[in-house]
Amino acid sequence: MIKYRPILVDSTLQELTEHGNFSFPMSMDEQHISDENVAFVPHWHYEIQISTVVKGSVIFKTPEKEFLIRRGEAVFFNSGCIHEAVPTDDKDSAYTCVNFHPKVIYGYAESLLRQDYVNPVIFSNELQTIAFYDEPWHLEVRALMERLIKVNREERFGYEIEMYAIILKMWQVIVQSNEDILSASASVTFADKQRIKALTRFIHKNYMERISLTEIAGSDHISKGECCRVFQRVLGTTPFAYLINYRIHQGMKMLATTDHNISEIAQSVGFGSGSYFTECFKKKMHCSPMQYRKQMQTSGGAKQQKPQITEDYS
Repeated sequence: MIKYRPILVDSTLQELTEHGNFSFPMSMDEQHISDENVAFVPHWHYEIQISTVVKGSVIFKTPEKEFLIRRGEAVFFNSGCIHEAVPTDDKDSAYTCVNFHPKVIYGYAESLLRQDYVNPVIFSNELQTIAFYDEPWHLEVRALMERLIKVNREERFGYEIEMYAIILKMWQVIVQSNEDILSASASVTFADKQRIKALTRFIHKNYMERISLTEIAGSDHISKGECCRVFQRVLGTTPFAYLINYRIHQGMKMLATTDHNISEIAQSVGFGSGSYFTECFKKKMHCSPMQYRKQMQTSGGAKQQKPQITEDYS
């Protein structure tokens, strides 16, 4: 059944709405951009989302990109990707989205499908978002989404099986159409990806405190040298640079959503002083924290960072 769900989030911007459950790990929602708690709500969820605009047009935004999606066109948001819908001049615009847990694709936790065709997409920086416009494979995904919506609305006997089949077909199209991207990232092993998840999870839980390289490495029982090598192999950066970057983005959230002063924000996100926070912020954002706050107030929205995925999809 397709229904409206308000987009409610917690302090980390994770959406609180349940999208399916263990018995049927997917849901379909129709969101009207004029409804309260739909527009201008940055959020993320563990489920993968594909949205089709069914009326008017909608701007979908992520921290890095912005897409104008018109009626019939669609957009893909990867697991953990922060995104929001923004109205256009078409005030009565609406979109239908399917949210599904990755296990819909891979089934068993240790399956070949997960190892070869799901995790590579989830961990791919290039495939965090995809706008489906007019390329041949885009049109195929758009047609499959239209079919999915129809099947879900009719709810004929066995429709859940057909929905699974359509999701699998869409995934096949996405994977096969991005073989070059996925093959290029195959040099990073699954073990390294799992290790970086554990290391960054520790940073995300403790970034407010003073933490050392020894503590970061110790969180996954590896040496400091191996910790640095894992960060370099997978993320192309150092643990310390990652920590600073994460603190800056947490500060960006507070600048955009609170009235706390710079010193208070600096302390809250793990910087020792407001001056050090400002110094690091300028290097990263090429503007001061106060200038960034004013820009966000003027634009009416805050840019956020994609959170690191930490859920074990077992």
